[in-house]
Amino acid sequence: MEGIGPHGRVDGESISRLLRAWRSRVDARTIPELRGTSPRPGRRLSQAHVARLTGVSEGWYRALEAGRRQDFSESFLLRVAGALRLSEAETLTLFLAVCGRRPPGELSRDRKDLPHGVAALLEQQVSYPAYLSDVAWNIVAANSLMGEWFPWTRRPGANLMRWALLDPEAREQMLDWENSCARAYLAMLRVAANSDPDNAELHTLVRDILDADADCRRIWSAEHDVVEHRDGHVFGLRLPYHGNAEIRVTTHVLLPIQRPDLRFVFITPLDGWSGQPG
Repeated sequence: MEGIGPHGRVDGESISRLLRAWRSRVDARTIPELRGTSPRPGRRLSQAHVARLTGVSEGWYRALEAGRRQDFSESFLLRVAGALRLSEAETLTLFLAVCGRRPPGELSRDRKDLPHGVAALLEQQVSYPAYLSDVAWNIVAANSLMGEWFPWTRRPGANLMRWALLDPEAREQMLDWENSCARAYLAMLRVAANSDPDNAELHTLVRDILDADADCRRIWSAEHDVVEHRDGHVFGLRLPYHGNAEIRVTTHVLLPIQRPDLRFVFITPLDGWSGQPG
């Protein structure tokens, strides 16, 4: 009987049935790696064939197809996806069912390879500053108003965390920098680094920030707050774009379904402010 197991994962029987169905549609005779093997493969791709193609014992693959909980590595699951010729959506289903996370290859896509709809939405957002950032807070794209409010986003290699926590300009422009900016961003870094322990870029980002700034080291060592995102966070700014007048804004964070490795963030003013420079 199909269902959802603990932690929202598809249970073992469901993924078992999917794996058997995916395996049954592959014609073993079309796989070059199986040519010349003995016995000669017939049309049906067997569990032994998949084990051979993925470099594991037949018992290890059988455990996966039976839905038994094992320590299956990401590289093994990717090899299974290749052997069974799974689509992107099928590979995603396999990973979510077996280990509860998305395939690592999803994050290796070109940062500029944006779906047309996402790029158009960003370009057409003319009322408020908006930008796209990746899992390490690199600025992937920004609309023109974001560049006017925050010229640093136009620089090559712009990174939100490096600017907010290390650039002296941020301490002038982000009001109450330590409480409103630094503590929140460091708490977000703590969540990200622990959620993706194999992401070398994230760990380098954390190390560089802590190595470079004494205030960040003090906050990091003294506190243990964790924050996943800043959606709905209200903070104050003092920007040259607004004649250095103090304004209050809030951030809104969306996840594009076609690129879940990116954040779509836009900033809206509070207190009835029009959004235009005074």
